[in-house]
Amino acid sequence: MQEPLYGGHATGMGVLKRDSIEVVKAPGHLRHVVETTGIEKLEGTCSLAHSRYSDNARDNVDYNTAEMAHPFLSDDGRIALMHNGVIANYRELWRELEKSHTFRSHSTVVDNITDSEVAVHMLSDAVDQGMTVTEAFQSMTPRLRGTFLLAAIHVGEPDTVYIANWYQPCYVAVGDDEAMFVSSRRGLMHVVDVMDRVFQPPKNSVIKLTRDGVEVEVMDRGRSIPWMQMNRFEARRLILAKLEEAGRLDLRQLFNALHPEGWGKVFGISPEEWKRHRRNGVYVRNPYFELLEELVADGELQESIDPRTEGGFAGCPRFSYALS
Repeated sequence: MQEPLYGGHATGMGVLKRDSIEVVKAPGHLRHVVETTGIEKLEGTCSLAHSRYSDNARDNVDYNTAEMAHPFLSDDGRIALMHNGVIANYRELWRELEKSHTFRSHSTVVDNITDSEVAVHMLSDAVDQGMTVTEAFQSMTPRLRGTFLLAAIHVGEPDTVYIANWYQPCYVAVGDDEAMFVSSRRGLMHVVDVMDRVFQPPKNSVIKLTRDGVEVEVMDRGRSIPWMQMNRFEARRLILAKLEEAGRLDLRQLFNALHPEGWGKVFGISPEEWKRHRRNGVYVRNPYFELLEELVADGELQESIDPRTEGGFAGCPRFSYALS
């Protein structure tokens, strides 16, 4: 149930099994990929899965290829990495890294890559220098600008998932001999009752998930975490007013309709400061998602999943809202 929050244009999974990582990924919404690739048959000790939304792929099918989907493999195949967000300075990093790395996401048709692929090569370079994965993330993430949550698995640690998160949505769930992470708590709705603990880890952190639990360290000591507290009453008022004016909006349209003045009011900052936070990668979507859930539960909003044609595929799902 996470997919309609963003509306996936491609889906992939990487699974670590013994001393290798198997990746299956393809363009299309999740149901299409499940039905056409056998992705559900992958088995292993830990894994990463990702449904990719892309503004480029939405508008141009040439950007919606299997090679541009997540996760991405290091050149030696020992690391798989997925990314939520946008790496704003990926082009300069790409120019630097293409001298020594193969970019499998590169498309000659559009002469571009998926911005996320620079991160797997930066991470593998740091690991090759003798760093642990945590140290490698701490070493390379200060060079990234934009919005990002990076998650990686490494063949040397068959029961471990690493997450490096600046300010993206993230929930972690810990259970009996298992741990998992998702972007939104909706992704846990079918397992939350069997997990011992569910929480949002701190921003600007490297999180190590193992069967024994969770370890958290600071990701980038040079980053200052802004305090962003939502005025829920004001947010409810503005959301209801916007839907009364517009009728029905999908989740992304509704969020953008309040940018920047509305969200500035909701978080008690000026529109200019709101836009500055956005440029610096501050991404406050989970409070927004959860407020919409609350409004639906209170009977003030109607929620539907509306399919649309994007990225060359019909049936891409997106949550939409209207007043009850």
